[in-house]
Amino acid sequence: MFYHARVKLKPERAKESAKYAYETDITREDLLAKIAVPFIQGKQFFCGGTVIQPSRVEEVKFNQTAQSSKDLVPFMVARARASGFISVISSHDVIHEGKDITREVLNEVKGIAETDVLPEPRRSDRVFIVHGHDNQAVDQTELLIRRFGLTPIILKEAPSSGRTVIEKFEAHVDVGFAIVLLTPDDVGGINAENLAPRARQNVIWEWGYLVARLSRSKVICLYKQGVEMPSDLHGLVTIHVDDDVRNKAEEIRRELNEAGYGIP
Repeated sequence: MFYHARVKLKPERAKESAKYAYETDITREDLLAKIAVPFIQGKQFFCGGTVIQPSRVEEVKFNQTAQSSKDLVPFMVARARASGFISVISSHDVIHEGKDITREVLNEVKGIAETDVLPEPRRSDRVFIVHGHDNQAVDQTELLIRRFGLTPIILKEAPSSGRTVIEKFEAHVDVGFAIVLLTPDDVGGINAENLAPRARQNVIWEWGYLVARLSRSKVICLYKQGVEMPSDLHGLVTIHVDDDVRNKAEEIRRELNEAGYGIP
């Protein structure tokens, strides 16, 4: 089963429309531990890339489906076309599929919240690889992750299924670990006379998103010589790599094991 959450937020200003946060394709354990229980306890929680304060929540909705959102989208598009509608299928639409389990989940977590004992989230064997234009580094990292017995997630290889880039990204970050490849693919600086090799902007954005989602201990950065390093990196794991990422296999293995993976 796949579980999905929608959180409706109260408008912050008069005449402002309501905003929504979505989390799709997560496990039941994560739905309970990361969203439902903190919400019932009146604590802040994380949903769809947003840190949510309970005072801003107007409504929550949970549902379950037998298929992932990726597999549901083609069916939903075909159904919309058969009804004479042509539209982009979004996370909002996925929330209306399957079985509504909102009341069931909230009743379940009331007991959990009272004892303050959270269900143990299942560790995912999926490792998200954030990358720029260095395809060789991507291939080497993918092979290394497979050698460790884990499943690499590379966004460009995943089907879009009619989703926007951010929706596609959010649909695939239900992972247990992330590796960021910081390679010199762009240039930038404070002015035209002070340019330096930099990673692509999407890499920096995804890096920050994954650190917020997974925590610093479950995201590492592999950087190549010469690339400009972002500021404020205290507490983030960075590993210098050369022409072959696999030369740092032992260091990467150590970080994965520190995060709870028993890789021999």
